[in-house]
Amino acid sequence: MHIAFKITPLIIAGTIIVLLGLICDGIIIARFLPATQFRVGPKPWGLRALAVGVLLLTGLFVVANLCYALIAALLHHKHISQLTGIILPVEMLLRIVALACGAVYFRRQRFDIRQALGLDTITVGAAAGWGVIFCLASLPPVGVIMFATDAFCRLFHINVGDQPIIDLFLKTNSSFLLIVLLLFALSVAPVFEECLFRGFAYPALKQRYGFWPALLMVSGVFALSHLHAPSFLPLFIFAIGLGLAYELTGSLIAPITMHALFNATMIVQLFYQRSHP
Repeated sequence: MHIAFKITPLIIAGTIIVLLGLICDGIIIARFLPATQFRVGPKPWGLRALAVGVLLLTGLFVVANLCYALIAALLHHKHISQLTGIILPVEMLLRIVALACGAVYFRRQRFDIRQALGLDTITVGAAAGWGVIFCLASLPPVGVIMFATDAFCRLFHINVGDQPIIDLFLKTNSSFLLIVLLLFALSVAPVFEECLFRGFAYPALKQRYGFWPALLMVSGVFALSHLHAPSFLPLFIFAIGLGLAYELTGSLIAPITMHALFNATMIVQLFYQRSHP
């Protein structure tokens, strides 16, 4: 029996990305493995500051979600998701406010932000370049885990759907929401999440528990924070790559670039799905 196999632009692009990723894996191994040097040193904050920061952020987002639920009830909406046009811009604004508050905290504590986030270890261009290499290097293993997870869910008929933000991206016809989604995914989310997870949480945990426990804890929480079970393992593996990018370069610019480029790759795929339903 002959089985037709159609080569699509997505398959061609995926093959090229995998090959580039394997090359980048080789570059990273050749550059960093012979004399592995971790560059994220002690920071002027610890677990106490981390706990306070997490509690404040949690409180902020809990209050925000309670407000969404109240607005939905007042407008007689059955689901909060019906307020997406309001929620998404507000969520983006909340993250910008949180980043601004973090900057004020650093300033009041007289922390050198550049030194604290490793922005002075190598040039921005070099750090961004390594971020691109680390992102490409992460795509083959992350892709394998995504494929295996999808196959597992199909085998056992587990239907959990896409992440809400992906589902919105695929279905919305609002140009405004698409623009907000792009801004959120390509700039605000990478900067906020990397400053929080790798820039702030990871060094505090590393000083107390050491490299691997801190890396695994931060990666696990990062994956869980996306609230989508099938995405946990791929995001966990990707988060380990983000942590390694920070450790091996010493600059937070590397994981921020890596994160933004990864999101851009996913967005290109989603645009292809939108135009080829």
